[in-house]
Amino acid sequence: MRVFDNKKVNVLIVLIGLLSTPISWGAAKLSPSSAMAHEDSLMILEHLRVLSSDEFSGRKFASQGSLHSQSYLVSTLKALDIAGFNHQYRHHFEQWGFFQSKQGTNIIAYIPGTHHVDEYIVLSAHYDHLGNKGNKVYNGADDNASGTAALLHYAKRLSQTPLKHSVILLFTDGEEVNLLGAKAFITEQEKLLSKFKLNINLDMIAGSKHTKRLRFISKDLDKVLTSANLSEFTKLQRHFKAHSKAQLTAGFKSHRRRSLSFNRTNWRMASDHGIFSKAGIPFIYFGVGTHKNYHSEFDDYANINQGLFLSATEVIFQQLIYLDNAMSASPLADEVIIGKVKLKR
Repeated sequence: MRVFDNKKVNVLIVLIGLLSTPISWGAAKLSPSSAMAHEDSLMILEHLRVLSSDEFSGRKFASQGSLHSQSYLVSTLKALDIAGFNHQYRHHFEQWGFFQSKQGTNIIAYIPGTHHVDEYIVLSAHYDHLGNKGNKVYNGADDNASGTAALLHYAKRLSQTPLKHSVILLFTDGEEVNLLGAKAFITEQEKLLSKFKLNINLDMIAGSKHTKRLRFISKDLDKVLTSANLSEFTKLQRHFKAHSKAQLTAGFKSHRRRSLSFNRTNWRMASDHGIFSKAGIPFIYFGVGTHKNYHSEFDDYANINQGLFLSATEVIFQQLIYLDNAMSASPLADEVIIGKVKLKR
């Protein structure tokens, strides 16, 4: 097990433009987006480093490491002055066994929208992982300190510039234990389900040093986007495939490790988005798929692809901005605006 010196963090900051080449769609021109701000790059990598350090002991469900993780998430959200969902950050649930129960805890925050306060986009990422096994600490840097760190970054940006829809920031517990946190959330919020317009789930977006692509799958986006919106969104995703370090790519591939094959993974149920989908909520799931460090002691901060992670975080955020605007726009509107970018319909 590699031990980190917290005073010596070797950070690779990728400050090249994530979208380096403008493209034109008919009369509309998509201008290049700037890279993530330097201080934001440092902060998001620091979140990832801290959450995947030995100090958190692998963030196992119902463990001291989990409690430590919860405190870190809550203190960060409080520092950003972001409110807890339904006036609280910690939302407990129980896992029942034959002889005892264990308590899990989802951390949930809320940022009200500017136009659609009673309609929600749920951004989710699980913060739990596998804990310790003997002398090995399964720190889960990619799985899923990466998605958790990205959500903390989005929390900061959205607190400064809210979306049109309200946003629920859902940090789930127990994803590694049969998606328990997502199931508890859906059960607890049964009365609100019709108000949940979209789930965007982040699970493993940093990969290993050899990972080259951010991947995605989605379902039922046609329930919240017009056919014109959906077409433009597809064009936007193709742009990110060709002009970002993340090389955004549809569909997942599984890594073969020794004699084991992960090729039978049901990616539609591979993470928390599956629970939202079963409840009839459209989703888009971002991840890199399995890789050589998956569920091993080598999934630590030193072995992630920092450049891919920073690019993936920005590429996902740009899609969030598009989707929020597109879902808000009238079908008769002439254009949807992403920041300073206008996409003609």
